[in-house]
Amino acid sequence: MTNKYIEDVISSLKKLDLKSVETAADIVAGTVARGGIIHTFGAGHSGSVALEGFHRSGAFAAVDAVLDAALMFQNGARAGTEAERREGYILPIIKKHIFTPGDCMVIISNSGRNPAGIDAAIYAKEHGCKIIVITAYAAQKDSKSRHSSGKKLADFADVILDNLAGKDEANITLFDGKKFGPVSTITGAALINAVYFRAAEKLLARGIKPDVYSSSNAGGDDSNAVIEQKYSAKIKHL
Repeated sequence: MTNKYIEDVISSLKKLDLKSVETAADIVAGTVARGGIIHTFGAGHSGSVALEGFHRSGAFAAVDAVLDAALMFQNGARAGTEAERREGYILPIIKKHIFTPGDCMVIISNSGRNPAGIDAAIYAKEHGCKIIVITAYAAQKDSKSRHSSGKKLADFADVILDNLAGKDEANITLFDGKKFGPVSTITGAALINAVYFRAAEKLLARGIKPDVYSSSNAGGDDSNAVIEQKYSAKIKHL
């Protein structure tokens, strides 16, 4: 038995650009080695990718997810979409997080054209952070910015990770020209975890053992509590 969607996902995963992953991993490894923080942000479904690695078993402790209920659709999907497109909306939210030179930020946006992600990138750059962007690059190149600067998210990136999703976030045409079966969350999650994993390998090769969370459901509460205390002043949502 075969499943066209699963085949498409597997095909997409095999085509991801590992050279860009390596470059992004160098940035993340450098950040962690310096004692810096990896900030992440995404709106809507891209927020799922931003949450990968945040306070999670088998992931860096030094991850700070910039979160907002409206942008994650808790206040309604249409309201969330409008907020993502409103220039300046993210600024009072992101300013509650601690950014320092030498940190890095991973920003996820399929289109790369909406003000929330662009404003986040500008803010992070102003605070001395390197920017890793996960996006559907082909779709982003063909889109028009909704930001007053006229720029798109890729314009601020130190490295771009292409999730290989189209502008519809799906690659399979099902009927009447409509695409079905989004892949952007799966390929985006694979990319960010691949970056984190390679960064961890690079740190270990330098003799650095990073702080890593263990599963709280498998006896990790005590060790996690020590790590949480260490990062409580640096990461807002612990």
